[in-house]
Amino acid sequence: MNTVTTNLATLIGASCRENSERIALVDAQCSLTYRELEERIVSAAADLVRRGVKPNDPVALLMLNGVDYSVAYFAVQTVGGIAVLVNARLAAPEIEHVLEDSGARILVTESQLLDRVPSRIASSVVTVAELRGSPTRDGYIGDWAGAERTAGDVANILYTSGTTGRPKGAMQTHANLLANCETSRREFVIGAEDTALVVAPLFHATAINSQLIPFVASGATCVLVPAFDRSTAIATLRDHRVTVFAGVAAMVELLALDDAFVEATVPDLRAVILGGSPVGPSTLDVLLRRFPSVGVANVWGMTEATSIVTVGHRDDLFERPWTAGKVVDGTDLRVLVDGEFVVDPDVVGELVVRGPNVTAGYWKNPAATAETFVNGWLHTGDIGRIDPEGFVEVLDRLKDMIIRGGENVYSVEVEAVLVAHPGVAEVAVVGVPDSVFGERVCAVVARAAGSNVSAEQLREHASRDLADYKVPDEVRFVEALPRNASGKVLKRRIGEAIPAGT
Repeated sequence: MNTVTTNLATLIGASCRENSERIALVDAQCSLTYRELEERIVSAAADLVRRGVKPNDPVALLMLNGVDYSVAYFAVQTVGGIAVLVNARLAAPEIEHVLEDSGARILVTESQLLDRVPSRIASSVVTVAELRGSPTRDGYIGDWAGAERTAGDVANILYTSGTTGRPKGAMQTHANLLANCETSRREFVIGAEDTALVVAPLFHATAINSQLIPFVASGATCVLVPAFDRSTAIATLRDHRVTVFAGVAAMVELLALDDAFVEATVPDLRAVILGGSPVGPSTLDVLLRRFPSVGVANVWGMTEATSIVTVGHRDDLFERPWTAGKVVDGTDLRVLVDGEFVVDPDVVGELVVRGPNVTAGYWKNPAATAETFVNGWLHTGDIGRIDPEGFVEVLDRLKDMIIRGGENVYSVEVEAVLVAHPGVAEVAVVGVPDSVFGERVCAVVARAAGSNVSAEQLREHASRDLADYKVPDEVRFVEALPRNASGKVLKRRIGEAIPAGT
């Protein structure tokens, strides 16, 4: 199918018509053909319009993976709206910030998540049961306002954790989504005969932009699972004859612990795609040995680059297990040292990216946009180098960020919550290596004078304002935080003093 178009709605509508009798989406409750998918999308789009949604209106989605999420997302695109994808693991105050900052006209959610919704916006909440309505055959996706959206219009807003506290909304345009879709289809050779297991959350860029969209655009089948469970994932791979599995590294680390995760158990599997955080060498070795004829790809990217920047394929990983692969076609990747581009190979500096996948900046945040997007280049905040053959190695981060199980956690955000507790004098939050999650969140706390606050009390305090994955896995108490001569907290020393987890 020719994907040359200017917006996502046109692309999805064309796939629905071309693949009308193929199975499009499957979850535990139902399965839809592409014809039925288009009917459901059009019905939901009509409902959104009745509720006053117009082109360019932000519409928030707070949902778990499933057919309903996919239908609601494509319905927002069909009416020409902007999909605000809300992380379903956020705490209520974090959700409130996303809704206020985005200016979402309505929030689409499901009954099991209603307790996370701020009461003041109750009148603007629509449950998927209400949105589902009755499928209609009256019209096609291409008949709707979404088909009039241009490549430069914003399609998605995804919020990333902020180094200075509040999360920022990355604006992904239709051009971004189409470019990333084409990259995904080319790099992973996606076709209509594929069946993909989508277990990574659709509120993340990787799942929505590099899995759901390219697989639906290709006429493939997506099996949608709301949460990862090792035994369930293996059974789903086998029973649905899945050909492509994509997940964050932590999922693969857990799957590798199960002897049933072998090629003989899931004979239809042809590709495993890894992302979210680096994969441990031992797990990568197990994966390559257990699946000798399966393609394995390692992806490095970020929300501000829509999803994909580099891809390393099986042969690359065999020879260079440390590699993040090579930059994808159409994208430029450079190393920046002291504000200057470096031409020589193997020089360590900040990795900066330019190309059609680089997003339009941060929603209503020109200061943060100007800081991160400079003259068309996205400053990733990652430190790395490029070898003479063009392979990229990501070494460290300029930003004070922890990647726990594929979720980004900024230390400053957790510290701001913990230091607000009256029993805390000062705190440093660091990432500690973990064999399953890649890193775990550790808070090192100096108690206030006279305080006997416990680790459990601090964890409970943090859970009121932070998503569960941001709550410290471990709390350690010290008399005072180590500092250098200028008074700066020595976080690297703190992290090195804490043993890795197993």
